[in-house]
Amino acid sequence: MKVCFADFFFESEGKFMDINKVKPKMKKAYPVVFMKKKVYVGGFGEITKYDDSDGAISRLIKLLDGRLTVEEIAKQISLDFPQYSKKDVREAIDSISKDGFIEDVNLIGSDILTPYELERYHRNINFFSSFSTLSDNKFLAQKKICNAKIGIIGLGGLGSHIVYDLAGLGFGTIKAVEFDKVDISNLNRQILYNFEDIGKSKAKLAQKRIAAFNPEVNFEVTEKKIGSARDIEEEFKGFDALILVADRPKMLLAGWVNEAILKLNVPLFCAGLEAQRAMHYTIIPHQTGCIECWKNSVKDENPVSYAILEERRRLDLTGDNTALVPLVSTITGFLCVELVKYITGIGELTALGKLKSINFNTMETSIAETWGLDKNCKVCGGGHG
Repeated sequence: MKVCFADFFFESEGKFMDINKVKPKMKKAYPVVFMKKKVYVGGFGEITKYDDSDGAISRLIKLLDGRLTVEEIAKQISLDFPQYSKKDVREAIDSISKDGFIEDVNLIGSDILTPYELERYHRNINFFSSFSTLSDNKFLAQKKICNAKIGIIGLGGLGSHIVYDLAGLGFGTIKAVEFDKVDISNLNRQILYNFEDIGKSKAKLAQKRIAAFNPEVNFEVTEKKIGSARDIEEEFKGFDALILVADRPKMLLAGWVNEAILKLNVPLFCAGLEAQRAMHYTIIPHQTGCIECWKNSVKDENPVSYAILEERRRLDLTGDNTALVPLVSTITGFLCVELVKYITGIGELTALGKLKSINFNTMETSIAETWGLDKNCKVCGGGHG
């Protein structure tokens, strides 16, 4: 049970902390302007206004410099403005904290991350700081990423962008499965490979390139063509999430992955291209509908789309003959954002049980399809296993 911030204690990462000992400091990213009995704090596209008729808020914010504890600040404000109790001051600090403008200088990154991680992921940490309140530790978000194990099937156009992003973010363990060799037509979008690599193993090249990019990341590649759900289970047992961005054999692979994530109980993040649009979706076993639930939903609600899907399956159309690199990098960015949200707990997932689409002509996003748990699903059992 959480204890009210203003009642001396708050819960931070499972531990109760004495609020009076916190040393709050205004974050550097937020400029503060004092004018006309009001205080304005600039955010990212937003401005927050605090009424300040007697100057107490101005005084308070000027004391939020990381040198004084909450107890010392409350005492000083109560002396300067006797009409306010120490509890009033703590509540004001709580309000500013909830707006995301202050952090606790007592939180030391070296207690959580290595010197390499602190330096390499400094910009990541600053980003996570923009979401944190006094009860949050911005360094722990990066630690969660460093501790995570992410699996990915496919190192083609989408996969080659994603593994660079994952390594750049600092995901501690990344394991990929890829069987293909580099073709000249890959080079319009597959950024892991060079012209001199034509005919060479993508798996071996990826291993070398990612190791050179971030040697502290444990990047593994299995050179193998997935042929069953069991193959996926064997490769990714114990992983925190699985990314599917391979397209061969497209329909069979989706079914195998669906079966595997249900048995492994790991979330699936999937992205793809379809000519002038890019798409991604997220599935969490037994919380969202699975891929089979989605298929059943389309069959029941849109028989024409289902018939086209079946014809696509019959012809084994992958759609990989149309791929423009700006759309590739756009949709992989969306997928990686979704993954970061899941691993860190920061922000809300936007493609959960939804097919999220980006239109090339307008660059607008839309939800193309949604689906829930199908109680008659023969694969996931509608969430009951």
